[in-house]
Amino acid sequence: MDVPENIKYLSLKWKKGTLTEQEKIELRNWYDTPLPTSLELEGSDEQELKALLFKKIKNALGYEEQRTIVKFPVWLKVAAAVILFFGMSFLAYQYFNKAVVPAANEQVVSAGEIRRVILPDSSIVWLKGKSKLSYPATFGKTTRDVSLSGEALFEIRHDTRWPFVVRSGHYTTTVLGTSFNLKTGAGDRDFDISVLTGKVGVMKIISGQDSKVVFVSANQTFKAESDKVQSLGSLPKKEIIQEITAGTQYDMAFEKTPVEEIMHRFEQKFDVHFEGYTGEYKSCKITADLTNQPLQQSLRLLCGAINATYKIHDNKIQLTGGGCFDE
Repeated sequence: MDVPENIKYLSLKWKKGTLTEQEKIELRNWYDTPLPTSLELEGSDEQELKALLFKKIKNALGYEEQRTIVKFPVWLKVAAAVILFFGMSFLAYQYFNKAVVPAANEQVVSAGEIRRVILPDSSIVWLKGKSKLSYPATFGKTTRDVSLSGEALFEIRHDTRWPFVVRSGHYTTTVLGTSFNLKTGAGDRDFDISVLTGKVGVMKIISGQDSKVVFVSANQTFKAESDKVQSLGSLPKKEIIQEITAGTQYDMAFEKTPVEEIMHRFEQKFDVHFEGYTGEYKSCKITADLTNQPLQQSLRLLCGAINATYKIHDNKIQLTGGGCFDE
């Protein structure tokens, strides 16, 4: 993979700490492009550049610096791609966006209450009892930044160029697009995250400095008290997810479900309203798993199943065409 000359130049400016804000964005965007399964690097300049940048990633993630010089072979397959992929996300966040975005909105729920919060990027947060969520009116250009005290279930819209960061007590949680439940508090070890889909990275802040990153994948949990990544539990996966998501509209798996019921579930979850519907799809039944899917993708899948089209204006949805025959 050839490294463009402008990226080499920006990398050298990065090393010297002289990047402008626009150049930071340009460099970050280039590194957010998908990695191939293998890389063939030719020439000492590119090799040294890759070694330098990989070293910066490792340092940013808290890995110990090696005293020997590592010569990179033709690799960077699955394991290395994961390190680079999430490493660059954390590095972009730490380097490009140190400042906390001022919170313009604050949601607080009382004991026993669960409230749906739709964020500026259309991500959904199910805020649970005795909790507080703070977030800006609009997200910044480099990260989506929120803070949480208490417990919430997050359904994050996927965007590789726009990391989502949750600040909670002594921890920051960074994701690109996933779903997870987070319990946090003011105590040093009050942190418990359960990941339902995707992968997240957790970093503890110690005396103002970042520690190494702990990666937690789907069906895994990380508790600060034990300082271990473990499987969600001994119960069947379905029962565990039901317990975590109780009281929310997270589960959008349908089996031979009437379209009218699915439309109602859309309205409850996404804060939308189907306008002008007069029963055209009453006989339609759908089997599909739309869990953790954003509104637009969910609508595309629903309309594909009934051969219809849709239009959205503000929070109003109109379906046209298609339909089903009575069985």
